[in-house]
Amino acid sequence: MNNPAKKNKEENYQPQHVPQAFKVINGQLHTKIEVETMEDMKPRVVEHGELKLIGIPCVSLKDMGGKYRHAKEGLLSSTKHFPFVKNPSVHYGIWPEAPTQSESDLHAYILCVEVDAFDGVPEWYFKTTLPPQKCVVVPNKDGDYDAACRVVDRYVSDNGLIVGAQDRKYTICERYDYEGEGFAKYSLPIQGIREEQR
Repeated sequence: MNNPAKKNKEENYQPQHVPQAFKVINGQLHTKIEVETMEDMKPRVVEHGELKLIGIPCVSLKDMGGKYRHAKEGLLSSTKHFPFVKNPSVHYGIWPEAPTQSESDLHAYILCVEVDAFDGVPEWYFKTTLPPQKCVVVPNKDGDYDAACRVVDRYVSDNGLIVGAQDRKYTICERYDYEGEGFAKYSLPIQGIREEQR
């Protein structure tokens, strides 16, 4: 339960719209990455098959930037040695679909890499399998979460898309491709198109 006496810049966020965690994280990222695989700030519908992910959880908004940096460094240094990692330079940020996401102390963000199999992954790594999905994805080479969010929201609205988590336990909120476009914001999975748009 939130305590009004503990209010600070990291609270009052809306997990489905503008998570404060990413403002904290992106405010502390100084790496400039050139856009190669997707055009900067141009929305695109991306389809994923089933994704097997392993990752490092970051829990609580307190020092989320520091936790994120440790998770990023941990993934970059360790996963290149695992046998089934697809690309150690591509990280997915996911979060659980849970009411506790709105609570500062219980907010969870999990930085992950994709694998073909969980064999050879240490027990302490988080592991999950995400079902197939289509999402609206918008890259922003400067890591501007809010700007990318606005483009995602506009594209969803203009095209009459219905997005939502449904019964998913986890959803992708962003991706970092350190050898490609850099930061990219994800919409919730596309569930369909509004009747008036058909």
